[in-house]
Amino acid sequence: MRRFHVITLVQHSVHGVFKQRSHRLIAVGRMNADLVDQLLGEVNGEISVHMNQYLTWTCEDSPVDSGLQTVYAATMVRTLATCLLAGALLAPAAVTFHKDVLPVLQQQCQGCHRPGEIGPMPFLTYAQTRPWAKAIRDAVASRKMPPWFADPEYKGHFTNERSLTPKQLEILNAWVEAGAPEGNASDAPPPVRFATGWSIGKPDLIVEYPHELEIPATGTMDQGNMLIKVNFPKDVWVSAAEVRPGNARVVHHMKAWIRPPNSPWMKDAPEGEMYKPARAQFAPPEDGPSHGPRPVQDILAKYNPGVNAMEFTNSGAAKFIAAGSDIVFEIHYAPTGKPEKDRSRVGIIFAKDAPVQRYFTTTGINTTSFVIPAGATNHEVRAEAVLQTEAKLAWVQPHMHLRAKDYELIAHYPSGENQVLLKGKFDFNWQLGYEFAKPVVLPKGTRIESIAHYDNSGNNPWNPNPGIEVRYGPQTTDEMSVSFMGFIIGVQDDPLALFPRGRPRQIVE
Repeated sequence: MRRFHVITLVQHSVHGVFKQRSHRLIAVGRMNADLVDQLLGEVNGEISVHMNQYLTWTCEDSPVDSGLQTVYAATMVRTLATCLLAGALLAPAAVTFHKDVLPVLQQQCQGCHRPGEIGPMPFLTYAQTRPWAKAIRDAVASRKMPPWFADPEYKGHFTNERSLTPKQLEILNAWVEAGAPEGNASDAPPPVRFATGWSIGKPDLIVEYPHELEIPATGTMDQGNMLIKVNFPKDVWVSAAEVRPGNARVVHHMKAWIRPPNSPWMKDAPEGEMYKPARAQFAPPEDGPSHGPRPVQDILAKYNPGVNAMEFTNSGAAKFIAAGSDIVFEIHYAPTGKPEKDRSRVGIIFAKDAPVQRYFTTTGINTTSFVIPAGATNHEVRAEAVLQTEAKLAWVQPHMHLRAKDYELIAHYPSGENQVLLKGKFDFNWQLGYEFAKPVVLPKGTRIESIAHYDNSGNNPWNPNPGIEVRYGPQTTDEMSVSFMGFIIGVQDDPLALFPRGRPRQIVE
């Protein structure tokens, strides 16, 4: 009985952009391990420089039927070396900008990296992208870009997921390692046609400030509101909406609210001027129609750095605006050190067909009674609210400030079962909203719990003052723990019946 050797070659990526790949060869006869090591060392010296890859090998010794023709070790080694050096195992197809990289940029990057958007440089053409090739490679390898903070175990749960696939990571890495070649322009896909200034496409209606607001260079500006008397002439359903700051440098955050007819909120406000109302913001209308969808105060759209435009068509839904409604901008400015001006607006696209369900956006969980101790590295804040009627959760956006680290949202069902709906890191500079691919059905009595952690120590590079305790407040140097939520309910259901009239409470353990 002769012996044969099973040689397993393992192909590795220096940057970890693909899983290890194994290749198996068989040699019969004498085995010269030193010669294999020598040849692999020579091959690795080439491919590690040019391809960011390297090989390791293992050998297993097994019996073989004596009728098999002997293949001596020297023959095996020469064959192996020839295969490796010829690239039979390793050589990737040529990766170029137009053929391979541009489709990735169109799908994952250009939504932000185009003129007028939050990305600091455009990635529409080869000339624009080539100077940033290595920076792109490093940013995607470290998962800093594209910004997406949900833990990998929730991959596929959200329609607006921005994380790159392993194949896309490999394409970008191979392109950079090959010297970022341009390739043939005829291989490029058609350019994506973005509506100028709008992510939702051309709006059917634009509501904007009647004039520019002047923002002082310094000081603290309280949050304010601006009433725009749209007085919608008839009931309308909205499929998408988007807030566009006129000057994103000074906008900390902004919401566009639907103010229903007969609402006491902002009743005495002068139109087009910053105003701080005395009445409770969530006061219901003094009276309303006896039939049809109930007019309520509702978040039409909101802006934070990194927040995507809002679409309401999931599960055949749309957002309701009653005849006679107005728009109120809720505005928080942060001075930049020099005088600024701003004239912001909201774009609205109307639904083409009557919806089968209603979309309602609310501050689902918003706790204010917490204190983060000075120097705390992982302070936990919990809050909860109990649904008073069944609803489907379609969207959630955590909102905290500079000391926030991570966020988790859990549904505790009446059956006793629990489900983690979202878990991930938090970045104040990219306050993403997460759109569920399949809205989560939450039965009546479901307890929704949020858990957030904060780093108020000197280890946090964003911390403006590690030496003080921090409480809830509207300024960037204060903190918040808010869960904005988009719910889908029946067309005739009352949105105000979702939660108890009292505000969600903090959990102290």
